Amino acid sequence: MRTMAGFLSQVRGMAGAWLALAAVGCGQSPLILHAPTLTSSAVSNAVTPLDLEPIGAPADPAAAIAIPGGVQAPGPATLLTSGIRREIEASAFHGGEPGGYAARCRLDRFALRRDSDKEHGYMIVYVDLGCDVKRKADSVAVWRGELRGRSAALASRQFFSDAKVMDQILADRAMSDVTRELVSDLAIRVLGLQGKPSARVFADQDAERQLAGVDDTPAGAAALAQDAEAANTFTEAAHRRDLDGATRAAAWNAVAMASGPDRPWIGGIETGIDDDTFIRFFQYKALARHATPPTLRELKTALKHEENDLLLEFLHDLEGTGGLGLTGRTPASGP
Repeated sequence: MRTMAGFLSQVRGMAGAWLALAAVGCGQSPLILHAPTLTSSAVSNAVTPLDLEPIGAPADPAAAIAIPGGVQAPGPATLLTSGIRREIEASAFHGGEPGGYAARCRLDRFALRRDSDKEHGYMIVYVDLGCDVKRKADSVAVWRGELRGRSAALASRQFFSDAKVMDQILADRAMSDVTRELVSDLAIRVLGLQGKPSARVFADQDAERQLAGVDDTPAGAAALAQDAEAANTFTEAAHRRDLDGATRAAAWNAVAMASGPDRPWIGGIETGIDDDTFIRFFQYKALARHATPPTLRELKTALKHEENDLLLEFLHDLEGTGGLGLTGRTPASGP
């Protein structure tokens, strides 16, 4: 994979278009976190049960949960429990152990970062869940590990006269995507189950236009399925500079979700760091999920050149976790 260093000069000078992260949170009002509304699947005996206990709150919420301006009740643990359960039901997973699985997770981290300039509002959501998964038939542990969800949303300020409304829309988009992708990681990547990509329900076309995230695009089904062959059909779109940013960002997200340390890189020979902030987030996400020495080196190079405050924080986060790599089902270990 060709180095990105030759493309990083495009990144410079972008920081002036965005407010500093230190300014985020000043005077911001509490958000309301929503679980996505999804179509229900037909009841089938072939569905493999995947039961999720209520997600446990962190031992120290003040340290683990960072939301500038705060959120109204219920908090992120309750919201994520509801959203994940809805996604499991909507996806109708099958395969694996005949008796199904039971998952117990705790919220290790929830962070929301938002920023804006004269043209755009931008948001990144971080979710870390520490999970133990057992077979329901005999309570034997089959997996223990960390699910790390990362999602971003972008909106044009020209469509919003009220910044509070825009922030709420961004939160709804990002939370929908990150919730559904956490389920995809657990069911498909960890447990090797198969299912159909979920579909969201919107009140009308205006609601869909405002609330749809990257996983509600044509590339979203490939992203949620984590199907490398399907995601590879979007690789060309990811690199086409003549396409709009939202289309390319969704294509990169499909590449990201199909990437892993045990999978071939499908991001193309010339990854080419983009000059669009939103697209760069998903490029970094793809490299981080692949999490091999070459892609982690690319992220380290990007860290030296990135000047956008939110993406700098994202890159530092990826450096601290060693990427977002997640491989298939392994025996549980540890205490």
